[in-house]
Amino acid sequence: MVKLVNRWEGKFMHRFYLNVAVAMVLLFGICNNVAAVVECNRDCLTGFLNTYLQALKKHDASGLPVTKNVKYTENGVRLNLTDGLWQTVTDLPVYRIDVVDEEAGSIGMLGIIFENGNRNFFSTRLKVEKGTQVSEIENLVVRNITPSGLGNAQRNDPHPLYAEPVPENERLSRAELVTIGDSYFTGLDTDDHGSNVPFDPECQRRENGTETANSTNPEARGMAKMGCKAQFDTGFSVIVTDIRERRFVAVDPVYGLAFAFGYFDHDGSIPAYKNLTTGEMVDVSPAFRQPFSFIIAEIFKVKKGTIRQIEAVLTSVPYGMPSGW
Repeated sequence: MVKLVNRWEGKFMHRFYLNVAVAMVLLFGICNNVAAVVECNRDCLTGFLNTYLQALKKHDASGLPVTKNVKYTENGVRLNLTDGLWQTVTDLPVYRIDVVDEEAGSIGMLGIIFENGNRNFFSTRLKVEKGTQVSEIENLVVRNITPSGLGNAQRNDPHPLYAEPVPENERLSRAELVTIGDSYFTGLDTDDHGSNVPFDPECQRRENGTETANSTNPEARGMAKMGCKAQFDTGFSVIVTDIRERRFVAVDPVYGLAFAFGYFDHDGSIPAYKNLTTGEMVDVSPAFRQPFSFIIAEIFKVKKGTIRQIEAVLTSVPYGMPSGW
């Protein structure tokens, strides 16, 4: 019994220090850019994104200025610049949320892309060098989840809060936005659960357009009707055995947005977990009783220091798959 406790403590402390280290790396990268000269402003970055999306629709990359060694990925796999989406996109995205990071020269987007009759949730990130050329393009496309999403009706438009700028006297630094966003991942990945995550009481989460926390859908049941913190406090996250390679790739203080990529690993070994709120045992769905990973893109809307809205795009990939970045 003592050995089991010691092993548990060792695992807990290892994960604790690992999460601290991850947060420090994320913050170091953000803080390093504080004094950066803006070489491509909001309009410039949005222009590059629009040019890229138009080029996808035309199936022609020649109009997009890119560096000689431009890196292009879809769902973590490196492809040639003319492959994948370049051959299948038929219309411009809808349900669009942009995250513009002037200091880092990056822009991220979440929305819905159309591929030959398929309406697929999608996220993308561009890195622009010296305001003149794109050096990195990172895409996530949801092609293996049915249109019904996770069981509830999908919304047709993003939450209006994403379009609301933060009053200047309430704006947080880029480092503060990353810290708040990263606390979400840490809350899932440790036994702290929701205690150290600054959730707004009205926090709502959407996954592939479906409200999965604080749902307004009258037909929603179970976890989807619960608030963000209440969900965390059940302890359900034990089915997520690791959250890795999380990167904050675009941060926008003007709108209070932090955009991150990451991987959620599920090793499939947990048959049931104890609901820490009710004390009841909860059977884990068979879908989560097999090894797989989610590649995920998340946008956190931060309002007055709390997470008010979360928009996620995710799709399943082979268990333990590397990010490609």
